[in-house]
Amino acid sequence: MKNISLMMCALVTLFLPASGVSKDGQHPSGPAHFTMPSGLQPGDYMQQTIVFKVLPDYRAGCFVNNIELPVLNAVLEQLGQVSLTKMFPNAAVPPAPKNEAGFPYADLTLIYQFSYSSSMALEKAINLVIATGLVQYAEPKYIPKAFYTPNDPSISQQYFLSKIQAYSAWNISKGDSTIVIGITDTGTDTNHPDLAANLKHNYADPVNGIDDDGDTYVDNFSGWDLGENDNNPAVGSCATCSHGSHVSGCAAAVTDNGTGVASTGFKSKFLPVKIADANGSLIKAYEGVAYAADHGCQIINCSWGSGGGGQAGQDVMTYAAINKNALVVAASGNTYVEQYFYPGSYNYVLNVTATDDQDVKAGFSTYGPTVDVSAPGVDIYSTLYNNTYANSSGTSMASPVTAGAAAIVKSFYPSYTGLQVGEQLRVTADNIDAVSGNAAFASKLGTGRINLYRALTESRPSVRMENMVMTDNNDNTFITNDTVSISGDIRNYLAPTSNLVATLSSTSPYVTIIDNSTTGGVIPTLGVYNNTPDPFTIKINSNAPINASIKMRIDYTDGAYTDFQIFYFTANVDYINVVVNDIGTTVTSKGRIGYNGTAQAQGLGFMYKGGATLLYEAGLMIGESSAAVSDMVRGDPQGTIDNDFQSSIAVHYDLPSVKSDVDISGRFNDNLSPSVLNLLVNHHFYAWSLAGHTKYVIFEYIIKNNGSNALNSLYAGIYADFDIGAGGADNKANTDAPNKLGYCYRNVAGGFYTGIRVLTPTPFLHFATDNDGANGGISNYDGFTTSEKYQTLSTNHLTAGGTGAGADVSNIVSTGPFALNPGDSVKVAFALIAGDDLNDIQGSASNAQIKYDGLTGITEPLLNSPTLQLGSVFPNPAGDHATISLFTSQQLTANMQLTDALGRLVYTQDGINLNTGGNLIDIETVSFDNGLYTLTIHANEKTIVTKVMVAH
Repeated sequence: MKNISLMMCALVTLFLPASGVSKDGQHPSGPAHFTMPSGLQPGDYMQQTIVFKVLPDYRAGCFVNNIELPVLNAVLEQLGQVSLTKMFPNAAVPPAPKNEAGFPYADLTLIYQFSYSSSMALEKAINLVIATGLVQYAEPKYIPKAFYTPNDPSISQQYFLSKIQAYSAWNISKGDSTIVIGITDTGTDTNHPDLAANLKHNYADPVNGIDDDGDTYVDNFSGWDLGENDNNPAVGSCATCSHGSHVSGCAAAVTDNGTGVASTGFKSKFLPVKIADANGSLIKAYEGVAYAADHGCQIINCSWGSGGGGQAGQDVMTYAAINKNALVVAASGNTYVEQYFYPGSYNYVLNVTATDDQDVKAGFSTYGPTVDVSAPGVDIYSTLYNNTYANSSGTSMASPVTAGAAAIVKSFYPSYTGLQVGEQLRVTADNIDAVSGNAAFASKLGTGRINLYRALTESRPSVRMENMVMTDNNDNTFITNDTVSISGDIRNYLAPTSNLVATLSSTSPYVTIIDNSTTGGVIPTLGVYNNTPDPFTIKINSNAPINASIKMRIDYTDGAYTDFQIFYFTANVDYINVVVNDIGTTVTSKGRIGYNGTAQAQGLGFMYKGGATLLYEAGLMIGESSAAVSDMVRGDPQGTIDNDFQSSIAVHYDLPSVKSDVDISGRFNDNLSPSVLNLLVNHHFYAWSLAGHTKYVIFEYIIKNNGSNALNSLYAGIYADFDIGAGGADNKANTDAPNKLGYCYRNVAGGFYTGIRVLTPTPFLHFATDNDGANGGISNYDGFTTSEKYQTLSTNHLTAGGTGAGADVSNIVSTGPFALNPGDSVKVAFALIAGDDLNDIQGSASNAQIKYDGLTGITEPLLNSPTLQLGSVFPNPAGDHATISLFTSQQLTANMQLTDALGRLVYTQDGINLNTGGNLIDIETVSFDNGLYTLTIHANEKTIVTKVMVAH
């Protein structure tokens, strides 16, 4: 039950779990893009089916079976939309934004799903819907799986009741028939002698062919079958359909009736909600949770899940917990590994993993920081279809055992909210970390195995940190030597605290904790303490590797009460978000532009004036032949991404910035390419906030032949799939050769323009292409082959989008050919531009050229000019050493010296032999004091002066 609704900081992934009904902020509203979760198989989601939620501002255009929003309808028509429907047609608009406790309500009224007939890949189609700007999210329609493993039915029976002290608890309370557990599953055995008497009937809608209660479900007297849309929730004939009967008995078998088995829920009723189709596929899983919540279930069990989450699922969990005050209990999964599984890992869900009769984690159980509690789940003897019984094992069994216990707690504490019921079970569980066999899973099995007796007899606080904010008071890109403060709301769900202290710790060697505690003192039931005035403070250590995942732990103490919470964040990421002018974009360490990941993941894209991204994908491509191109963009076959560049020096700020307002440098090679060209690429980024220079950024690449063979026909260029407007569906591309500019625009009044200009005095080429290959272009929908990439780098195709409304287009702006002998280098640079119209981007292109010429002071390509050029100083600030990159078109001898801030000479090196092309010179700075130094290099009557910062 992870009540952590985090405010996500730039470049930081936070997972705030283990222990709590609220997990984390993994599901922010209004994402700018969608990336298919890794590890999913085609059977984990419906093919060519999309779920989306319209933004509340456009509610007036939303109806049950249609939407009257022209921009969105245009995309649906382009995809060949069929069967558009509301997922929750009976849902009502929430009465207010938040409930009395301050939790935001969920609005299910604007969630739709549709299938489409186009051949467009699902991920691309989803992002086409998102790009309309009219939806809060779009995602696949996930299909969860049931979690259980049938076992030998002769193994001994029902040890779990004594293990969780159910017998002692029943002496205090046997629950009440007014408490109803919703069993969302494959159906149940409605006539089973150990189930029938506890089945909850809807006497307001008897079986008479009339919808007496007006809920749109005719004769839902004994539950409902959402999977096949009828009033018979009984088990079907498929091989796995008996799963629901077994789960029903774990939670709510009739107890003390002299028949069969007992259940933890004792007197509690259950409502069967069949979510499976005739084949046992759980196609209506989340709809089933909403149905159960709408029909009065105080506890809802989900013995199913998948690795694919999504905002729609989180909305349903929020709806059940906050709007309807129900507790959702879910199985953690049977994946054997540490993993986030849904719905268990969602916010507001009690996530349950399985243990055996010795309190050891079941081998199959999924574990991790989002698990809240453990419960017996091995060899659980329960009801089976056709009036029988059997043993089964799985987190599918642990979950309903816990759901039954939750029903008893709810009956005993009738004023508790659903979240409080879950917290009561969580804080009174028996810690099992010390049990032999569990050492490797400490803090990953929740607070322990549930104890129903303790849940009815103990009064304790339950404290969780929510709405967590991490900031370095700068760019919130947490890199080495950054100091980061951590604050948020510390909410107490249960008994008041008297002197609460929260302490932060970490076993990671990559952080140093500066301030590890904050004092909440007295926090009343459902009260909140915000620690912003007294935040936790940490420092990212200089030894932190790239993309270091750092685990943090918060321990809470208040007298005898102890509790903990775990969260993760990523430090020293290998990309930097930059918003210094009207362009917002992301600089990566490996040649991608706008996004560090694929499918618009990890980055800003290419934003103009703070609006939606105008970019789907961009990156550097370098090719020498139709068989040898190195890049990081879409590849062949369809759906694959090339990953040819490998970072050797991660992107970092050059401090102080001396060339622009933001100087960024890095280095990568193409060692990962299947056709290695032996390239070494030093790259730089520049951006200004000066008037006239706010609508472009510059990417510069110094490309060195680091191999032993000559490269005779080398081209380098930027591939960019600009998507301006609704997924770029109505874009066109054209060429302005005098300005060395390839540009893209939306073919509507007031549409934006984007462009790429070659800035170096090298040849200009522009290949504009319709992405589906129409109008003489090259299709990349069916895969972007190496041969096609080289063709787009080395030839011109000046327009795309046709003469009609436009299309989804891409631009490749390139330069070349270059002949590089071993050791030779060439410098190429591009301005990426956005503007309101063609004149606007042409003006920015000219201004970018003026700025860049001022940076370099050259008028000829580096290879043909007798010039000495400084590439970069990295890292800057330097620690124990600094590396100077220099480029020259002829062999030279150079002298170098460093002086400190007082002008004193601290380092000198004479007679440095510089070879043609790129050169690297290392300076040991380990003995230097921290501070700013001046570096001066003399060669061939040339003098270079720059600044070097040392910070150990």
